[in-house]
Amino acid sequence: MNKTPLLKIKDLTVTYPCGPQGKDEFKALDQVSINLNAGQIIGIVGESGAGKSTIGKAILGLLDPPAKVVNGDITLLDNPLIGLSEEQYTSIRGEEVGYIYQNPMTALNPVLTIGEQVIEAIEANTNMRGKSAYKHAIDLLEQSDVSFAEDRLKKYPHQLSGGLCQRIVFAIAIAAKPKLIIADEPTTALDVTVQQSVLQTLIKLSKQEQVAIILITHDIGVVAETCDYVYVLRNGKHIEQGITSDVLQRPTQDYTKSLMASVPLIEKRLHRFALKQQDNAEDTSRGLQYLREKEKTESLTKGPILEVCNLSKIFITPSSMFKPKDLFTAVNNVSFTVNRGETVGIVGESGSGKSTIGRMILGLEDITEGSVIYRGKDLKSIIDNKERQKHCLSMQCIFQDPYSSLNPRMSAGENITYGLKAHKLIDGNKAKSLAQDLMSLVGLKKQDADKLPHAFSGGERQRIGIARALSYRPDFIFCDEPTSALDVSVQASLLNLLKDLQEQFSLTLLFVSHDLAVIRQMCDQVIVMKDGVSMEMGTNENIFKQPKSPYTKSLLSAMPVFNP
Repeated sequence: MNKTPLLKIKDLTVTYPCGPQGKDEFKALDQVSINLNAGQIIGIVGESGAGKSTIGKAILGLLDPPAKVVNGDITLLDNPLIGLSEEQYTSIRGEEVGYIYQNPMTALNPVLTIGEQVIEAIEANTNMRGKSAYKHAIDLLEQSDVSFAEDRLKKYPHQLSGGLCQRIVFAIAIAAKPKLIIADEPTTALDVTVQQSVLQTLIKLSKQEQVAIILITHDIGVVAETCDYVYVLRNGKHIEQGITSDVLQRPTQDYTKSLMASVPLIEKRLHRFALKQQDNAEDTSRGLQYLREKEKTESLTKGPILEVCNLSKIFITPSSMFKPKDLFTAVNNVSFTVNRGETVGIVGESGSGKSTIGRMILGLEDITEGSVIYRGKDLKSIIDNKERQKHCLSMQCIFQDPYSSLNPRMSAGENITYGLKAHKLIDGNKAKSLAQDLMSLVGLKKQDADKLPHAFSGGERQRIGIARALSYRPDFIFCDEPTSALDVSVQASLLNLLKDLQEQFSLTLLFVSHDLAVIRQMCDQVIVMKDGVSMEMGTNENIFKQPKSPYTKSLLSAMPVFNP
């Protein structure tokens, strides 16, 4: 291996102006140094706001204004990168350095087909044109584990799942076989089997093609199995670095130790994560009192709170002049029961029907066949609007994407209580104080209720979403990948919160996730889905210790394992 680093970052400092008239400055990065050799994979870990993504953007000159590099150097093959013109950066992006973005739905152009976007990347960065570019596009999608690759080229991004879109972003990044790939949370939207395939492709590129890779991720298991070396960042500062096994197994800094303690394990189920408790007991008690008031007026349901019976969903693509009507079975004859206070998990690959089941339970999708019986009543049989509203309000959802699930023009407090005011369940004068109490309950500062969503981190936005769901004092919450975009420490805190609330109020949770370790820690019962069919269901211990289905075994074997 060449002793001269392929990429060298020395004392990099990036600031944003802040304060009155921008006279002060916020340091997004503070004297960070990184060396990366050809064929090496390094991991960068840390919480939201640590500066992980800022490093990747600084390398390619993609820092959002008014951010600026005030100190330090970045060199690629001894060529300086800081201060280049936009034209010079353009010649490097894609051809010399590939970038895999975290959010595939914003990385892809919604008005262009997948084929147009992949072929555009090929023609911009290689000598391939016409049929050869088209054939290479198919090869790239197949290499990225995209099924029906040629057919996918004709689709638009909105017609594909998040996992498929992420694989396509990966294919675009490796189109020209760049010397360096910056992978910014590349596995967030992927299930474990696809994640394994994508990571194996990265490892293959690093070993066979000597491609250097920067892997920015909050998944410690992925770092453990993929990276040669790891850097730990906090608040823009470099905290710890070293060979991956040394840093993860024997951390020397308190922050790194707490980070490792937050990682959900797949080997055993913990009652809760050992994290520092929030110090806002008075405000929290008011939020708890609000939730307890419902128990005085409503008796607890005995037996199952939810029964899903032979549920099926068929999507129909209308016929056109060139194509006949097409039927797609998203969910096929699925049945299960959820008892009050229980957490049932649904796992499976993208497109297995996990979210579709939840949407049918919530009434967001029509049921093709079967029934949903909630609190003893078949939801399809409820005709009276008031009765239907009562049932619907007691069923809430925590959405996967905290960025798009909140109204950006409403404050955090307004987002939490808007639905209550719309249904005339609360007086407008009491809405603000309730929002503050619920924000305190979920670990946020009550004085931040007037802030807009963009002023919060991803983890804080997700907490606002939880507070909004709790404001209805629901009996049932559908959690659709609620922690997929969160760092391990924030994730652990949210999982603790959900466990505590469930114990105190007998909340019933249906928990969808592709992270098997999260399912292991949260769920009493587990349902394994594949192609709309229930492959296996059972207790937490049985599924993880004695799986019967070969598919379940393949999921567990594909899961990246971190053993502290």
